[in-house]
Amino acid sequence: MNSDVLNSWKEVASYLGRGVRTVQRWEQELALPVRRPRGKSRSAIIAFRSELDEWLQHASRHHLAAEGPDLPPAANGRHRELHERTVLLLGQTRMLLDRSTQLCQRLQDMGIRVTRTIELATVRVKRNAETNGVELVKSPPPDGASGKPVTVMPEHQAD
Repeated sequence: MNSDVLNSWKEVASYLGRGVRTVQRWEQELALPVRRPRGKSRSAIIAFRSELDEWLQHASRHHLAAEGPDLPPAANGRHRELHERTVLLLGQTRMLLDRSTQLCQRLQDMGIRVTRTIELATVRVKRNAETNGVELVKSPPPDGASGKPVTVMPEHQAD
């Protein structure tokens, strides 16, 4: 038996230190990574400890700790439905905000890598031009574009 596999809601809830209903709600609202081997929405579930651990690292603490106040038991059906939908939207909004933040960071990292790659390519082009006796000339920018170096090949001398 694989010790990384949890085979029921009860095992998942115990592993996460929460109640069964809480982790079931997290599946719907916060994309808790569980699998349904039969593919049906109400079938048995399995979960992998490693995936749950990764999910916990990416789910912010306020998603899990402050899910919103509980309604009093006397709240009528319409208020309860609005509350549940509001909690769901807040959870999804927080997830989107976290994902957006992650994507912005990745974009910044990629920009740094692209800039570094361009710098390295420029150094190599200049080095190759010097090695091969080729003169690099900066052309005038066409229609307001930035000027780019162009290669001017030396003329071959006829024998």
